[in-house]
Amino acid sequence: MSGADTDWRRELRFTWPVLGARRIAGEHMTLAPIGLAVTAGEVQVGLDARGDRHLLLPVARSEEVHEDLRSAHVRLKRESLRVEGRVQHYADLVCHRTDLGDLFDDVVSEVLQRLAVDGGAPAHTCRQTLDAWREMFQGRGGRLATSEQRGLFGELTVLEHVLHGDAFLRPTQIWTGPDRVPHDFRLPGTWDVEVKTLGRGGSTVEIHGLDQLAPPPGGRLTLVLVRLVEDASGTSLPELAERVVAAAADSRGVIEQLAKAGYSTADADLYAGARYGQPRLLGLAVDAGFPALTPADLRGPLPPGIDALRYTLDIADRLPDALDHEEVVARLEGRSTP
Repeated sequence: MSGADTDWRRELRFTWPVLGARRIAGEHMTLAPIGLAVTAGEVQVGLDARGDRHLLLPVARSEEVHEDLRSAHVRLKRESLRVEGRVQHYADLVCHRTDLGDLFDDVVSEVLQRLAVDGGAPAHTCRQTLDAWREMFQGRGGRLATSEQRGLFGELTVLEHVLHGDAFLRPTQIWTGPDRVPHDFRLPGTWDVEVKTLGRGGSTVEIHGLDQLAPPPGGRLTLVLVRLVEDASGTSLPELAERVVAAAADSRGVIEQLAKAGYSTADADLYAGARYGQPRLLGLAVDAGFPALTPADLRGPLPPGIDALRYTLDIADRLPDALDHEEVVARLEGRSTP
């Protein structure tokens, strides 16, 4: 053990940018030692493919980790990673919200300080520290905006149909929207799906970035439009989330992606008021003739100084030729070829 006098907050401020510079596209986790060892090995900090921060505390294979999955924003779970050719088991404290980074670093610093004094039970120490900070995270987390709730409802609608076709698909691999990648779903057969919600008569959608309407290399992209109409007798977001969790063989995977999307069952009452009738789905193939801005249109990335691009697309003239609800559902459920 070492580090009782270390300024852990300062170490973290230095380490996160270094990890960010070392990240490799597609790599599950980029790790770095933080300068502290416990009984089962060296403590690591990490950035995952989504950019979320992790504190990884080594534990023995047989050691119990009392997971804390109550929050959508900061969670403690068991994780296994291959490090230098062997599998290492961790108590993984992860923060899914970039705007909570400073507060998360305060929690991590306190965990490290406690472990530097007594590192005999890292998972227990981490859980105790997180419990002490829980109230502050609940006050800072915030709720999903109405547009975010509708967007999540649309993605869950699509996920429910996909799982109806094959409940054993891994949600963390196919439902990629919460991972901040360009497309919401990456389905078998190199078929990507981007989901947008529409109101009763809407025909415009907001596109985020140059890659959102760029088909995957060697694959296909479908823009699935989920038309939502409020109905007091319909389904709420918490009811749909609970239904999808129950439908998946890997229910924990759905819960993990929900957390990344900012949804927590602890906040279910906040979202129970808005209800929607049976969603209707439409599908548009995004091909070379589809109106979109992609990296190919700019002949490269965005110019220096421009960090992001967002535009509104009116697809009214394409709706008459869109795949209808039955065909889209059949394709999502694997009963028809996309």
